[in-house]
Amino acid sequence: MKIKGFLLLVCFAFVCCLRSNGSNVNKLLADGWQQLIVDNDSAAMQSFGQAYEMAFLANDLPGMANSMLYLGICSYGTSYSQGLQYAMKSLELFRKIEKTDHLTGAEGRSRCLQLISTIQSRQGKFKEAIRLSHESLEGLSQKPDSFGTRGLSFSTIGKAHRQLGNADSAAIYFTKALNEQLNFGLMAYVPGAYLDLATIERELKNFTDSKKFLDRALTIADSMQNRQAIVLALIGLSEWHLETSNNTSTAGELLFKAKSVASSLADKLFLKKVLTNISLWHQHQQQYKEAFTVEQEIVTLSDQLAASEKDAVVKQLEVQFNVAEKERLLAIAQKENQVSRLTNIILYGVLAILLLVGIITTIILKRINHRDKLLLKAREELLVVKEEQKVLREKQLQNELEFKEGQMSALALQIFQKNELLAELRSKLESFPANEQIQEFNKIITKSSGHDADWEDFNTCFESVNKNFYSKIKSLYPDISPNDLRLCALIKLNLSIKEMAGILNISPDSVKTARYRLRKKLQLNTEDNLSEFILSI
Repeated sequence: MKIKGFLLLVCFAFVCCLRSNGSNVNKLLADGWQQLIVDNDSAAMQSFGQAYEMAFLANDLPGMANSMLYLGICSYGTSYSQGLQYAMKSLELFRKIEKTDHLTGAEGRSRCLQLISTIQSRQGKFKEAIRLSHESLEGLSQKPDSFGTRGLSFSTIGKAHRQLGNADSAAIYFTKALNEQLNFGLMAYVPGAYLDLATIERELKNFTDSKKFLDRALTIADSMQNRQAIVLALIGLSEWHLETSNNTSTAGELLFKAKSVASSLADKLFLKKVLTNISLWHQHQQQYKEAFTVEQEIVTLSDQLAASEKDAVVKQLEVQFNVAEKERLLAIAQKENQVSRLTNIILYGVLAILLLVGIITTIILKRINHRDKLLLKAREELLVVKEEQKVLREKQLQNELEFKEGQMSALALQIFQKNELLAELRSKLESFPANEQIQEFNKIITKSSGHDADWEDFNTCFESVNKNFYSKIKSLYPDISPNDLRLCALIKLNLSIKEMAGILNISPDSVKTARYRLRKKLQLNTEDNLSEFILSI
């Protein structure tokens, strides 16, 4: 009886321990989700990684699956491939769960499919996103979940249809998403759903309904103190007033109100969006001086965003690498524990040999042989894990290269847009009577056109991707000029003549002439292709 009572006590303690681990996993997931809502992605990744580690040690399959899903949601914003990798691992775990717990497994699988659909939509694969979201809907029950997966699926399908030009279908699914969120009280998503509907109705020229949805979005966002939604609603209302009644005064008031709200947000992309609309509003009123001032503010903000975004991406990549490294170390630790347990068994066998020398001798030899095989297998698996770590590092370097290439394209586009705006301002100023103020503006424009800071940033980013490109050309062709090197860099980016002309602030014909002179300096024959030659360096 005493032994039976002791066993029951041990079982009870074991069950309590499992429940405690499950509760801790859920708490870490909830903490990470709160960090994700306030855009603290690094802290969120750490919480989700700790949750996965705890679930892995406790062999908690649902905890591991949910942790992987949250890691995918947190990481796809900076790396689509990383987000897909986590989503696929989570999908595989939920499929295993579905064999024993169909409801939990099916709903988890649907959430994974919706995450994959969102990533596909972000990559422009709209038809595939529609298919995956429909498949996600099939696995959901009628009751709501904390993710609001059904409403997200409807919203993703609607956005994909809108991108494909199916405005009527988009309106239907946006309405379904809104009804889903209203019916189940998912108010955090409601302003966005109203804004989606307002955009569709405005594209369909249903301006009355569009205004009604914009007003509702603003009212709900204001009541919830959702400042991001407030900014988007104010921008939508300003665009509506300009398009329907050309009411520039009201549109301006709304935009400056949106600027006041956006200035307090941590995510400065909203402020950049507001400033862009304010610049367009000034240009609409032919207030080019004010538009130029706002554009300078946008350029400054863009530089700040680029720097902060780079830091955020680097930090998140570091966290992702640490999470992957922990996962690898946990797997190794599990193998080492197995080897350790087997070693202890062998030691107990050695003690038994002292009592039963004749019988146990054979058993000892067999177990030593078995241990050696396990150790060899563990070493082989360790080598495999190290190789996987090497591949992971290579992927990380590839991600950094892709980020630098995107930053370089953004810098080229920024130079192109700035030069276009300066050219437009110069042409507008030429239509005004000449005076000292106009001459001063022309000097400012001329100074901005010749400013080399943008090119220095561009060259730094370009050289980080294309190592020793400029030095190679200079060593081969010492007579080549700095302007020729700039042209070579733009050809390396495979830009069109029109884009090169906009970035270099010259005419397309001048670009053609510069290309002809460059061919002469590079001593190319008539049949040689200049672009292929530059790309081969």
